[in-house]
Amino acid sequence: MATAFQWQEVPGGDGLLREPRVVRGHGGVPQRLKPEVVRTAPRPHRGFTLRKPAMVEFHTVKRIDNSRLVRHVEPVKLKNYYKTAALGGFVAMFFMLYIYQHFRCIDLSFQLEDLKAKQTQAMAMNGQLKLKIETWRNPRRIEEIAHQLGLQRPDPAQLLEYSNFDASQVEAARLVRPNRAP
Repeated sequence: MATAFQWQEVPGGDGLLREPRVVRGHGGVPQRLKPEVVRTAPRPHRGFTLRKPAMVEFHTVKRIDNSRLVRHVEPVKLKNYYKTAALGGFVAMFFMLYIYQHFRCIDLSFQLEDLKAKQTQAMAMNGQLKLKIETWRNPRRIEEIAHQLGLQRPDPAQLLEYSNFDASQVEAARLVRPNRAP
């Protein structure tokens, strides 16, 4: 089936406006035709202008059914194709695993460096805290704070020394202890 279009020239604007006009056929053309502007100026020739003849275009629509066509492939070629595809897949998988391992190694080395930096910071903070604990445990500092609070050293008469304990005295001391309820 063929459809023919004839372009007629209509003056307009800078050039000639070309519009399609269906001459014959059914008009079942899949593409959409748009008018196009031709940038040609008419040339005067002996007192009148020359016009180009109308151009006729033919568009054919072919409806061919290729669904019944079957391409037979030889079994040997098909087997070789599958072997090549399997080998290519295996090689691609090998390279993907190698690349994954390489990038994972790089990522783990960055994580290791971060952890080493954090460990160094933790060790420095631990040393500062130990130094602070030792300064707070200093007996002179404790005595100064006690004097500021108005505490005094106990007299030697207030101190009781026990040389040897037996189990009954320890059990009695445990029973006398007040109960600390929350």
